[in-house]
Amino acid sequence: MLLLLLLFSPVIRSNQTNPQEFRRTLREITFYLGYEATTNLLTKQIKVDTPVCQNAEGLKLSQKIALIPIMRAGLGMVDAMLELLPNSDVHHIGMYRNSSNLLPVQYYNKLPRNDIADVAYVLDPCIATAGTITAVVSILKKWGCKR
Repeated sequence: MLLLLLLFSPVIRSNQTNPQEFRRTLREITFYLGYEATTNLLTKQIKVDTPVCQNAEGLKLSQKIALIPIMRAGLGMVDAMLELLPNSDVHHIGMYRNSSNLLPVQYYNKLPRNDIADVAYVLDPCIATAGTITAVVSILKKWGCKR
């Protein structure tokens, strides 16, 4: 995965990259990272009726999943993650960095009060000091999310 990030980093970080190429590359990186990040999700066996046979075995996610894009950079990652996890909830958190002390400040939070996810994927392509993502993880823990 590190190699993937190193290969795509010049495209994502360059001010010469046009918006279309940036979005395409971000979507591709998100899809690959999401694929790897979802390998340990818990599943349960279910019975499925198919055109060929009745009661075929299948798997279904057994955890409630939430995608949490940090506005606004994380919004570009949502569609690729929804391709992998189409039944996920999407909840937005808005953060900015205070210019005087460089600490993250929350300005928007749309986490539902009574509908806590088992697993949350925080989406943000721009991790510099990790202050914002650390603050969001704290918010998610207070919300009740375990992973």
